[in-house]
Amino acid sequence: MVSEIKSKMMSKIGFITSMLARDFFLKNVGERIDTISGYAERYGTGRGTVQSAISFLTEHQAVELESKGHLGSYILSLDYQLLWEIADLGMIMGLLPLPYSLRYEGLATGLNKQFQAANFNYSIAYTRGAEKRLNVLKDDKYDFIVLSKFAAKNYNDNDQFEILYEFGSGTYLSKHVIVFSGPENKKIESGMKIGLDSTSIDHKVLTELECQNKEVEFVELTYMKIMEHIKNKTIDAAIWNYDEIKNLDNINFTDLQHQSSIKKNKEISNAVILVNKNSRMIKRILSKTINPESVIEVQKEVYDHKLIPEY
Repeated sequence: MVSEIKSKMMSKIGFITSMLARDFFLKNVGERIDTISGYAERYGTGRGTVQSAISFLTEHQAVELESKGHLGSYILSLDYQLLWEIADLGMIMGLLPLPYSLRYEGLATGLNKQFQAANFNYSIAYTRGAEKRLNVLKDDKYDFIVLSKFAAKNYNDNDQFEILYEFGSGTYLSKHVIVFSGPENKKIESGMKIGLDSTSIDHKVLTELECQNKEVEFVELTYMKIMEHIKNKTIDAAIWNYDEIKNLDNINFTDLQHQSSIKKNKEISNAVILVNKNSRMIKRILSKTINPESVIEVQKEVYDHKLIPEY
């Protein structure tokens, strides 16, 4: 069937078939489709071409229609996976945070299982830094990204984005804490060297809030290298993900101490899927693919060591 579809797409009615597949992809069972004349006018083609394209879609069971005479034709069933293929929309591209914690691994595993079950052609990549992920989404290099709700809402150019799904408090991380290189430290003080990854919106905001009114020296570092610098005592303190140190020995840390940063931790702990507002097809396919509750269940199983991560 795939070779036949590809051959059809290269024929003179291929473009119209692709456009109709996109139109049907955005519809639901029970909806009325446009008339043959309406589609012909919309796409600037003849009625016969439209009729041939619809026949191709129905013959290959991408869509099943029921004619109700003068009331029009209505959709009885839709094969979204096949419609996506016929529409020639390509691979779905997602960008997630580096899976360096069990929560991130669980989130990646949950999403991976959803796409596998839906049988859509997809690719998920990973990179650190919410700002990097936001920038590639802005440039349409990826179809969706995963980040914290706080980062999604506090990006400078966030008007073009839409939060499609929220996974809830504790799905991105449990909380942030302050880690110290010295065993005696209990708070950030003036004169300290503080590790900072400015490519992470969450990390930058929390660090600046915890250090306000303090004369400190910010040391720009890659987030993943911060704990190495803490252990080597090349910095005095930094904000860090509690999930990654709670089981480690000989790490001196305290909870965040500024009220503003403590409040922001709730939004930072909430993982979300972000898309471009005008990406109708992507929003549609993700709505047909992702069940947030199922993703959260898989994440919990990974976090509780009941399921081996797979992503």
